[in-house]
Amino acid sequence: MKAKFEGVTVFIVNTKSFNRGAAVTIPGVGIFVGRKCSQDTDLLRHEFGHVLQFRQKGFFYFWFKIAPASLRSAFLSSKRENHIHMHTWTEYTANQLSYEYFNRPTDWDFRNFPLTDF
Repeated sequence: MKAKFEGVTVFIVNTKSFNRGAAVTIPGVGIFVGRKCSQDTDLLRHEFGHVLQFRQKGFFYFWFKIAPASLRSAFLSSKRENHIHMHTWTEYTANQLSYEYFNRPTDWDFRNFPLTDF
């Protein structure tokens, strides 16, 4: 099943990890989320932030710096209780870019999608 968010295809994936809130963005392909999160505007804004990273930094920087660091962090957060994936530079910058893109929305979920002063 597919939908669109800001012109980006959203693929709804029916697996355990995606249904627990995991999501992945592959710029040029789309955003992959679980059925339960397919209407979660906060999560979609965050994932769209990774599209914005790609647009801002370009193919090589995204795929050789951002993507590996983000995937490593996501993996670590599943293995280490004290590792918070959303507190890494890749996620902070995706949030910041999205926050600015959407004109600093008053309903931004700062708790789950924090910003920083990078």
